[in-house]
Amino acid sequence: MLHRKRKVGIALAGGGAKGLAHIGFLEAIRENGIPVDIITGTSIGAVIGAVYALEPDTEKMKHTLRKLMESEIYQNLKLDKFRSSGGDHWFDRIRNKLKIGLTFAEAATSPSLITEEPVVKLFKELFHEKTFEDTELPFAAVALDLVSGEDVVFSEGLIRNAVMASTAIPGLFPVVKIGERILVDGGVTANDPVVAARELGADVVIGVIFGYEPSPPGNLDTSMSVVLRGDELAKLKLFRILIEKADHVVEIQTGNTHWTDFGMYEELIEMGKKATNKHIDKLRRITSNNPFRRWFGF
Repeated sequence: MLHRKRKVGIALAGGGAKGLAHIGFLEAIRENGIPVDIITGTSIGAVIGAVYALEPDTEKMKHTLRKLMESEIYQNLKLDKFRSSGGDHWFDRIRNKLKIGLTFAEAATSPSLITEEPVVKLFKELFHEKTFEDTELPFAAVALDLVSGEDVVFSEGLIRNAVMASTAIPGLFPVVKIGERILVDGGVTANDPVVAARELGADVVIGVIFGYEPSPPGNLDTSMSVVLRGDELAKLKLFRILIEKADHVVEIQTGNTHWTDFGMYEELIEMGKKATNKHIDKLRRITSNNPFRRWFGF
């Protein structure tokens, strides 16, 4: 009896620089013959997913991204100024900015802390005029529409516009306006795009994430810290509900890696690869087209 080949979808979560570990994940599954038929991503997961979907070659992907991060275009983003010694959640980042002179008035009157020009240049350099039709693998990126409140799954049009919207961290990067939509980082409501992978036709979805647990609370002694902590926990609760829709989850522990620490390039890739190799037997089983192997483990 012939069985229809099951399509395997990969859903790559957001996480800033931690997302470089996605490269190690893709490298490990490729080396072990785990198929990838569909790929989706949110935020940095959308960046990695798009590059891989255009050309599923991890060595070329590593070269492309390293070259980009060494470029003047990337340096002009000046992400290091958002580094915080106190932690990796929003309150720490905002508090750190206040220490170097950004006032609440400036934050309230500026459309974003990073201007639009260097962001647009970065994504043009990475994706040029490539569209979703140019990908070798079906790909989708997820963003949030601030007008309708809906998650927007991009699977057509210019890749750079979709990925720029998916990575637009609210308040930090400029929003992306497409038609009536005002779009920001999909990680706000769909940090791991499992549902998007299903919509593209995946029968089996593997979620790749960087943890289920909240960051340390820090000092909850101001109204801002309380509001931002509540926001973080609300997003985490939604994330836990959504990730349950995956058939299997590969969790990559990246320690205290800061979201801007793209300099840990090699280390993060290796973290991703090591974490994934621990899941290879399970991944082989759930992606197998042999139903007996899936059900009974052989």
